[in-house]
Amino acid sequence: MTEAKKTEKLKCFFEPESVAVVGASRNPQKYGYSLLKNLLDLKFKGKIYPINPNAEEILGLKAYPSVKATNDNLDLAIIIVPAYKVPEIMRECAEKRVKGVVICSSGFREAGEEGKKLEDEVVAIAKKAGIRIIGPNTTGILNTANNFTTSFVPLPKLKKGNVAFVAQTGLFAAAAFWHIISKQPFGVSKIVGLGNKCDVDDAEILEYLAEDEDTEVIAVYMEGVKDGRNLFKTFKEVSKAKPIIVLKSGRSPAGIKASMSHTGSLAVRDEIFNAVCKQAGVIRVDGDLDELLDITKAFALQPLPKGNRVAVVSVTGGGGVIAADKCSENGLELAQLSSETLRKIRENMPSWANVNNPVDIEPLFEKVGPEESLKISVGAVLEDENVHSIIVIFVAVPRIVPYFEIKRAVQYLKAKNTAQKPILAYLLGYKETVDSWTMQLEEEKIPVYSSIEKCVKALGCLWKYEMYRTREK
Repeated sequence: MTEAKKTEKLKCFFEPESVAVVGASRNPQKYGYSLLKNLLDLKFKGKIYPINPNAEEILGLKAYPSVKATNDNLDLAIIIVPAYKVPEIMRECAEKRVKGVVICSSGFREAGEEGKKLEDEVVAIAKKAGIRIIGPNTTGILNTANNFTTSFVPLPKLKKGNVAFVAQTGLFAAAAFWHIISKQPFGVSKIVGLGNKCDVDDAEILEYLAEDEDTEVIAVYMEGVKDGRNLFKTFKEVSKAKPIIVLKSGRSPAGIKASMSHTGSLAVRDEIFNAVCKQAGVIRVDGDLDELLDITKAFALQPLPKGNRVAVVSVTGGGGVIAADKCSENGLELAQLSSETLRKIRENMPSWANVNNPVDIEPLFEKVGPEESLKISVGAVLEDENVHSIIVIFVAVPRIVPYFEIKRAVQYLKAKNTAQKPILAYLLGYKETVDSWTMQLEEEKIPVYSSIEKCVKALGCLWKYEMYRTREK
């Protein structure tokens, strides 16, 4: 089977035309109710068949006693019934020749030996019938292109964007999506919760996303690895086309033990996984979910730098020094500014001020005000051929707000950024002002970070990926 046909077989999970919800319920407290309601609230256009032997109608849709009782070919079945009932449902799906199944139910391999036997039985039935499975123990799929989901967690109005998330947990299709909607400036193309990975695994989903036109950046949360050799090969292929950012937990003995009871994951030695990521051009995140989102934000909003030379424009001298330290820790170096750039900045400065990189714009700020100081300094370094990217460290304090429209300054700078150099920012000051300015900057696709360290690290990751791409070419 060719790779193209392989990814074609996964389309039933993302673009089904007919879906059975096995375990659909009239009880608002049941997951089977929430799942069906999500599909209706999101206005999914495909045919939906609620399956419940004890109901004739659910949420205005005709209900059916079994999968076999539906009078249509089914692309996908979403199963949300107790684990012990799943093998019987799978046999019905096999008879019905369903293409794919998402098993949301828990109580399989992650629950111990009895659960493992159930999971093995389900997989055996599916393999014999040629059915693909995502799960079990997952909230499954979210596709913002067609408003399709298998999530039983109530979802907000979808925020479409260029980032796909792949997770071994339902976390992303639930709370993390709310977090992205309310806090992150980027939107989502696909979310895939893989659960126990009894069949479809990370590698196949990555192959699918590599060909997905809506996806430009792939973020992954992973606990264990199913087939290390195949994953490495896929990492290497996909990362040539699209950046992959991975947060892998289960690094310590305690974490490995926790992941076994969460998704029944197989552990992999951390130093081996690190080496694989490095060789395959995958960005490995060391921290937590916040760091994964921080790095993803940079890739989602900014172009890649063409080199590692950075101009730091800071309204605080101390901030510039910290940024310089962090640059050297992240494979970046301070650019040697051209004499023309220095002249443009110096001619607007008081006579006593020194100009260098980092560019301390406090004297400029004092002389010409916040907006002009940004336009002059950042405008000058944007036009400098020695500079590949810019970090801006600015203060957000209430007394300057009446005299300053940060969005207007950024729009001016974006128009000057004809070379498409990445710009990242850190704001320090009054929380309400920082929040307001952050929103305005990120609406203009300038990512803002809560520390200088996070800001520089995100830029370092952009450069690391660009180096890998260049090497592979």
